[in-house]
Amino acid sequence: MTPDTITLWTTGLPLTIAGALGWAVPRFISPSRTRSHGAVAIAVGAAALVQVLVSAALYAALQPGKFANAAEMGGLLLAIEIAVRGSILFAVAWAPILLLSWFNLAQRVEHWRGKDMADREAS
Repeated sequence: MTPDTITLWTTGLPLTIAGALGWAVPRFISPSRTRSHGAVAIAVGAAALVQVLVSAALYAALQPGKFANAAEMGGLLLAIEIAVRGSILFAVAWAPILLLSWFNLAQRVEHWRGKDMADREAS
Protein backbone atom coordinates (compact mmCIF):
# COMPACT_ATOMS: atom_id res chain seq x y z
CA MET A 1 0.00 0.00 0.00
CA THR A 2 1.45 3.37 -1.01
CA PRO A 3 0.90 6.58 0.99
CA ASP A 4 -1.32 7.87 -1.82
CA THR A 5 -3.81 5.01 -1.51
CA ILE A 6 -7.30 6.21 -0.63
CA THR A 7 -8.68 4.21 2.27
CA LEU A 8 -10.98 4.80 5.19
CA TRP A 9 -7.98 5.51 7.45
CA THR A 10 -6.10 7.84 5.10
CA THR A 11 -9.04 9.81 3.71
CA GLY A 12 -12.42 9.04 5.24
CA LEU A 13 -11.53 9.25 8.91
CA PRO A 14 -9.45 12.46 8.71
CA LEU A 15 -12.14 14.21 6.64
CA THR A 16 -14.80 13.06 9.11
CA ILE A 17 -12.73 14.37 12.02
CA ALA A 18 -12.15 17.71 10.26
CA GLY A 19 -15.83 18.03 9.38
CA ALA A 20 -17.00 17.16 12.89
CA LEU A 21 -14.60 19.70 14.38
CA GLY A 22 -15.89 22.29 11.90
CA TRP A 23 -19.29 21.84 13.49
CA ALA A 24 -18.29 21.37 17.15
CA VAL A 25 -15.46 23.86 17.75
CA PRO A 26 -17.47 27.06 17.11
CA ARG A 27 -20.19 25.84 19.48
CA PHE A 28 -17.67 25.26 22.28
CA ILE A 29 -15.88 28.57 21.75
CA SER A 30 -18.87 30.91 21.29
CA PRO A 31 -20.81 32.15 24.32
CA SER A 32 -24.09 30.25 24.58
CA ARG A 33 -26.49 33.16 25.13
CA THR A 34 -24.67 35.98 23.42
CA ARG A 35 -26.56 38.78 21.72
CA SER A 36 -23.52 39.97 19.78
CA HIS A 37 -22.68 39.02 16.22
CA GLY A 38 -19.17 40.30 16.89
CA ALA A 39 -18.66 37.69 19.62
CA VAL A 40 -19.88 35.00 17.23
CA ALA A 41 -17.55 36.25 14.47
CA ILE A 42 -14.58 36.18 16.86
CA ALA A 43 -15.51 32.66 17.97
CA VAL A 44 -15.78 31.47 14.37
CA GLY A 45 -12.41 33.07 13.53
CA ALA A 46 -10.82 31.34 16.52
CA ALA A 47 -12.47 28.08 15.45
CA ALA A 48 -11.02 28.49 11.96
CA LEU A 49 -7.54 28.94 13.46
CA VAL A 50 -8.03 25.82 15.59
CA GLN A 51 -9.19 23.97 12.47
CA VAL A 52 -6.08 24.98 10.53
CA LEU A 53 -3.84 23.76 13.37
CA VAL A 54 -5.73 20.47 13.75
CA SER A 55 -5.72 19.97 9.98
CA ALA A 56 -1.97 20.64 9.88
CA ALA A 57 -1.45 18.00 12.55
CA LEU A 58 -3.63 15.55 10.59
CA TYR A 59 -1.68 16.29 7.41
CA ALA A 60 1.64 15.78 9.18
CA ALA A 61 0.36 12.50 10.63
CA LEU A 62 -0.89 11.28 7.24
CA GLN A 63 2.22 12.36 5.33
CA PRO A 64 5.04 11.55 7.77
CA GLY A 65 7.59 11.12 4.98
CA LYS A 66 7.04 14.61 3.57
CA PHE A 67 7.03 16.11 7.04
CA ALA A 68 10.22 14.31 8.11
CA ASN A 69 12.04 15.18 4.85
CA ALA A 70 11.10 18.83 5.17
CA ALA A 71 12.27 18.89 8.78
CA GLU A 72 15.62 17.34 7.82
CA MET A 73 16.24 19.52 4.77
CA GLY A 74 14.83 22.88 5.77
CA GLY A 75 14.30 22.76 9.48
CA LEU A 76 11.23 22.90 11.62
CA LEU A 77 9.80 26.08 10.07
CA LEU A 78 9.74 24.53 6.60
CA ALA A 79 8.08 21.41 7.98
CA ILE A 80 5.43 23.54 9.71
CA GLU A 81 4.88 25.55 6.52
CA ILE A 82 4.35 22.36 4.50
CA ALA A 83 1.94 21.02 7.12
CA VAL A 84 -0.07 24.26 7.15
CA ARG A 85 -0.18 24.35 3.33
CA GLY A 86 -1.36 20.76 3.37
CA SER A 87 -4.01 21.64 5.94
CA ILE A 88 -5.63 23.90 3.36
CA LEU A 89 -6.64 20.71 1.54
CA PHE A 90 -8.71 19.78 4.59
CA ALA A 91 -10.54 23.11 4.31
CA VAL A 92 -12.60 21.48 1.57
CA ALA A 93 -14.15 19.35 4.32
CA TRP A 94 -14.45 21.73 7.25
CA ALA A 95 -14.90 25.21 5.76
CA PRO A 96 -18.46 24.70 4.43
CA ILE A 97 -19.49 23.09 7.72
CA LEU A 98 -17.88 25.95 9.64
CA LEU A 99 -19.81 28.47 7.54
CA LEU A 100 -23.08 26.63 8.17
CA SER A 101 -22.24 26.58 11.85
CA TRP A 102 -21.63 30.34 11.74
CA PHE A 103 -25.04 30.82 10.11
CA ASN A 104 -26.65 28.72 12.83
CA LEU A 105 -24.90 30.69 15.58
CA ALA A 106 -26.06 33.95 13.97
CA GLN A 107 -29.62 32.64 14.02
CA ARG A 108 -29.19 31.85 17.70
CA VAL A 109 -28.10 35.45 18.33
CA GLU A 110 -31.21 36.71 16.57
CA HIS A 111 -33.35 34.28 18.57
CA TRP A 112 -32.06 35.70 21.84
CA ARG A 113 -32.45 39.27 20.60
CA GLY A 114 -36.05 38.56 19.59
CA LYS A 115 -36.73 36.94 22.94
CA ASP A 116 -35.36 40.03 24.72
CA MET A 117 -37.58 42.31 22.61
CA ALA A 118 -40.64 40.17 23.38
CA ASP A 119 -39.86 40.25 27.09
CA ARG A 120 -39.51 44.07 27.04
CA GLU A 121 -42.84 44.46 25.24
CA ALA A 122 -44.57 42.09 27.63
CA SER A 123 -43.43 43.99 30.71
